[in-house]
Amino acid sequence: MHKARALAIHCIDFRFQNGTQQRLEELGLTDEFDRISWPGASKDTENIRNAAALSIKLHNPDEVFIIEHEDCGAYGEDNSLETHRQNAQKLAEALKEIKPGLQVTTLIATFEGVREL
Repeated sequence: MHKARALAIHCIDFRFQNGTQQRLEELGLTDEFDRISWPGASKDTENIRNAAALSIKLHNPDEVFIIEHEDCGAYGEDNSLETHRQNAQKLAEALKEIKPGLQVTTLIATFEGVREL
């Protein structure tokens, strides 16, 4: 089995790819993580949970980074920071059910940079 240090989950929005990649590299994860890119990041909990379950099964990461972003079109009108926070937390709990003890960090990408959610 190949071991990944982490799993990164983020939106497909091109505007936040560089900032997201830079933050992951700052965390020391260059070339050592699985990546799931999906519209709305944690908005579609079921599909992301299923994809993450495969990453966990195949590569056994100990950490997950859920990276939301501001001005997300997948969220439509309900694009508040609180909605992003709630969805990220719901996904985090679902992933911890798959692998108890999994460390999950929730972040938000803004036009100024990536910070804790």
